[in-house]
Amino acid sequence: MIDAENQILNEFIHNLTPGKIIDLQFGGLSGVRMKPVVIGIDLGRYILVKFPSKLNHADYKDILLSGSGVVVRYILEGQHGECVAFSTSIKHVSTIPEKLIFLNYPTHIENRQLRTSQRKQTHIPAQIAQNKKGNTLTGNCIGGYIVDISARGCLFSFKAISRDSGVKKCPVHIAITRIGVEEPLLVNAHIKNNRFDNGNILVGIMFDESSLKTISLLLDEMAIEST
Repeated sequence: MIDAENQILNEFIHNLTPGKIIDLQFGGLSGVRMKPVVIGIDLGRYILVKFPSKLNHADYKDILLSGSGVVVRYILEGQHGECVAFSTSIKHVSTIPEKLIFLNYPTHIENRQLRTSQRKQTHIPAQIAQNKKGNTLTGNCIGGYIVDISARGCLFSFKAISRDSGVKKCPVHIAITRIGVEEPLLVNAHIKNNRFDNGNILVGIMFDESSLKTISLLLDEMAIEST
C-alpha cells in the first residue's frame, strides 16, 4: 500500500509542472474554492502557486493565512484517469511582487479512479461542432485529434489560440476520420470539461448512449488494425 501511494505521489509531482492548474478548497467540504496556476515545487518542502489574477485578493484575506487548511485536487491523465487529492495547509502567503501561496508538501496522497473503462492511446483526426446536417458538421467546427478513447468517452485536443481559449459544456457532434473510409464517423456526445495544456486545449468528452454501439464497432476496428 505504501509503495502504491509513493508511486501515485511521484506521478503527481512529475505531472505538476509549472503552468498546470490545480483545485484548492479551503475550510472543509463546503468551503471556498479556487484554481491557481502552479509556479513550481521544492521537493519535500512546498508547492508554490500563483493567486488567480481574476480574483480579488481582499475577498480571500480571511482564509489565506499561514496554517489554514487546504484540500488540493489534480486530475492525472492516463489510461485510467485519476483524481489525486491531499489535505495540507498554507505555509506562507506572499503579496510582493506577486500574490503567491506556498502550500506545505503532501505527506499522504489519495486517488480515485475516474473512468469505468480503460482508454486506448491514439491520434485520430477529428472535428467537433454543435450542429450537423445529415452526416456533415455545420457551423463553427473545431479541428484536432483524439488523444485517447474508450467505450464511454474520449479526450479531444486542439491548438489553443490563447491561454484563455476553451469550449463550454454542451452537446456536440464528433466527426471521426477513419483510414480508408471516405465518410467520417459521426458520434453524438457531451463536453464535460476542458483545460489548457502546453499550447493545446484538452477536452473531456462523454459519448451519448445512442452512440455507444457505434463507438464499440470503432474500437473493434482499432483492435483489428493493431494486431
